[in-house]
Amino acid sequence: MQKPPAKFSYSGKKDIGELIAQIGNAYAGMLNRPVAPVWSLEETKRHIAAIDFSRPIPLDQALREAENLMENGDLRSASARCFGYFNPTSAWPAVAGDILASVRNPQICVTSHAPASVTMERTISDMICRKLQMQNGTAHFTSGGSEANETALLAALCRASSDYIEHGVRAFDLPPALYVSADSHLAWIKIAKATGLGAAAVRLVPTSGDGRMDTHKLATMIADDKQSGFHPFMIAATCGTTGAGMIDPMQACLDIAMHENIHFHVDAAWAEALIFDKTRLDLLAGIEHADSVTIDAHKWLSVPMGAGIIALRDPSYAANVFSVQTSYMPEGDGHDFYITTNQWSRRFLGLRLWMMLRVVGEAGYKQMFDQHFALAKYVREHLPENGWTIRNASTLPVIVFDDDRYGLDSQTIADEVERRGQVWLGCVDFERRSVLRLCTTSFLSTQADVELLISELSAARDTLIK
Repeated sequence: MQKPPAKFSYSGKKDIGELIAQIGNAYAGMLNRPVAPVWSLEETKRHIAAIDFSRPIPLDQALREAENLMENGDLRSASARCFGYFNPTSAWPAVAGDILASVRNPQICVTSHAPASVTMERTISDMICRKLQMQNGTAHFTSGGSEANETALLAALCRASSDYIEHGVRAFDLPPALYVSADSHLAWIKIAKATGLGAAAVRLVPTSGDGRMDTHKLATMIADDKQSGFHPFMIAATCGTTGAGMIDPMQACLDIAMHENIHFHVDAAWAEALIFDKTRLDLLAGIEHADSVTIDAHKWLSVPMGAGIIALRDPSYAANVFSVQTSYMPEGDGHDFYITTNQWSRRFLGLRLWMMLRVVGEAGYKQMFDQHFALAKYVREHLPENGWTIRNASTLPVIVFDDDRYGLDSQTIADEVERRGQVWLGCVDFERRSVLRLCTTSFLSTQADVELLISELSAARDTLIK
């Protein structure tokens, strides 16, 4: 039998050993190496441009080369000292699961091709539905929160008009309109464009001055739109805004949605991780009544990007939107992912969360959340002591703040912190104010790391006021 080309083959323990060594090196760098890129963008481009793809190199050398490029050219976003992202360090059980899925490469769009993998993934999604009190609902993994939110929007359009499946937006006599907080993740604009609704269909509801949707204005906007000839079909509340970690008044949003008989969705891309912590479920109060919920496992659940999840209370909406028949696919069981989700070929994303739940468990997640909330509490107590003014009152471990002593521009401070290279945090607009933003959501972060953050902030400010 003819053998495959040598360089396409697995060549034994050396390959695996080199891979594990590179992963170990990458993890080590997340603890105390510089967070900001070492090279400038121009330097990075020069190093990459110098690579000659016409001359293949051994695998171990290629791994070291790629690691070196990322080590010096990228922001170390998975670092214990990177406080600017909800996409924190990927935990080793999830990484190992992702490697296994890559090697076996099951095609899980149909159950008959990968019955074990499909059943494992459905076990995880069914667990999530139960935790959301959607016992008769359905959930599936997506590429991320944007695809999950788009699925919710499509389900809402199906609910609003039974003719939508065949005729799309032409099924509506009046222009459809959906309602989201002005502080929501504005992937909604992209989704509206992609689905043919157009950006004008998205109504950005003002906040109440605290980063939360103003539900009185929401009700008024819906009433005004109906009077003006629009068709309201969806309210999307945010549970943990990207900018400041605020939670919209979910019960009030639900009440309005029920009164108007329109779809109620909750975008809980990162905060919904708390469904695995029974002691903090009160922070998510109201989410259990949503018609659909978005979760991103690759955020606070410490699995690699992208691993979004959409949960739907009524599974018929997704089946109706995505259902298709073709001779080159098995007849299946009627629930195969290729006819109930947006993707066709499907990666086994659920193995990442499966591995975390098998190795870390819900108790491990609760321990991690305890750590994150404690770190946020420490930061909230010590930032004012160092002359910073906190601007949000989030119940989640996200803090936005600025300099109220010297009137320094927040972006300038963030740039100086990045230049120093030891820690990294973001800069966002919150209630018409430019503020610094940090979150404590990496399992690697310790009190020493947040102490360094506070120290670096003060040092950056001192440099700027000289």
